[in-house]
Amino acid sequence: MCRHTLSVAALAALLPLTAAANHQPAGSALGFGDATRFADTQGSKQNPAGPIAGSERGVRMGVFSLGLSYEVGDVSDFGDDFEDLGDEFDALEQLLKDVEAGDTSADDAENEIDSFETNINEILDRIGDDGYLTAGVTGQFVPFPFETTQDALRGSLLVDLEYSARGHLSVLRGENLNLDVETETDAEDALEELDGFGGYIRSAITRTFTLGYGTTVYDNPHGLLFAGAQLKHHQVELSRMTVGFDDDAGSKLSDEFGENSETDTDFGVDLGVMWVSDHYRAGASIANLIEPTFDYPAVEGEATYDQATARGEIDPDESFRMERQLNVEGAVHTADGRWLLGGSLDLNAADGPFADGSDDAYQWLTVGGAYRPPHAALPGWRLGYRQNLAGSEIGYITGGVTLFRVLTLDAAMSTETVDSVPRAFMFNAGVGVRF
Repeated sequence: MCRHTLSVAALAALLPLTAAANHQPAGSALGFGDATRFADTQGSKQNPAGPIAGSERGVRMGVFSLGLSYEVGDVSDFGDDFEDLGDEFDALEQLLKDVEAGDTSADDAENEIDSFETNINEILDRIGDDGYLTAGVTGQFVPFPFETTQDALRGSLLVDLEYSARGHLSVLRGENLNLDVETETDAEDALEELDGFGGYIRSAITRTFTLGYGTTVYDNPHGLLFAGAQLKHHQVELSRMTVGFDDDAGSKLSDEFGENSETDTDFGVDLGVMWVSDHYRAGASIANLIEPTFDYPAVEGEATYDQATARGEIDPDESFRMERQLNVEGAVHTADGRWLLGGSLDLNAADGPFADGSDDAYQWLTVGGAYRPPHAALPGWRLGYRQNLAGSEIGYITGGVTLFRVLTLDAAMSTETVDSVPRAFMFNAGVGVRF
């Protein structure tokens, strides 16, 4: 693999398996949608009132879960263009060094420099504004999520521990490259100007511990009203760095990325209510009531970062605030609960960890249908559609299957493609048990 290809593949290096990807719903919620689904813990924990509203007496817990995702900008051949920029910058840099050293005269190099400028500016025009790559991984391990509903508790207790990691690569381009090289000193200045172009790489590694409780707050012959709250403790490591197009990105990431990271902790609170009747349910929730906030580290000694900051492409005081978000949901179902049709809507947009200078905001609209068979030997299924009303505004066809009421497999594929490949894809696999 060419070293410049690593600039695009490098995100894999910054996603350790210690893996908040608010963009990727947990477990079977990916296939069905964000409306509460009582069939498993992952589908009922979206609303803090969900576990008590859907649980029978007993214990449900996870054994493991794993989620993978990617999203790319609406730009064809982004990886190839990023690699080509590395080749062009390498060759131009070498030519300017020859002029600076006096090995090549500025007059002799003029036509070659003009050709490099034209090629570089054409590529930057294609990928500079919309070119990006985001990749993510989420994970949970036994016994999380752990949920127990008991008479002694007068409700339902949820204990959860989630890990996630997301990385984002975007392009720093400034204005079009326009070099004026007439002397050896001009060549030295031009080399410094090249430092202002490159890639901006950020990551967010999150560990979230959740303690939740829900109970019945009102009942009458027509239904029950449930309420729940979740206290969350977030540990977030934010990292960022820049790489020049002519850098060996993989090597630079492995050597320097950990030096440009900052870890902090903060608390969050989610609240929810849900009304459940014989054939329908309706709920509302608020996430991040107190909006935990985390700061990106300062970056020192990087010429590309300094120039991009001076141009306003990078905010030196960038932070990640888990913004308050309201959600409403509803569903209709058969009396036995085997057939379910539901929908959910975030009432406002919220920024993700890479919102500054990217399309990393999210506001989900989801609809879905699900069937839960009467026997464990038969597979359960779910189909749906989710649309991000903010940020990249990508829509997804979603679906999933449950095998033996233990194993869940869910996926979401974007309806938009680039280079005949979906612009975005998410996949979840998990095992959970009940006793």
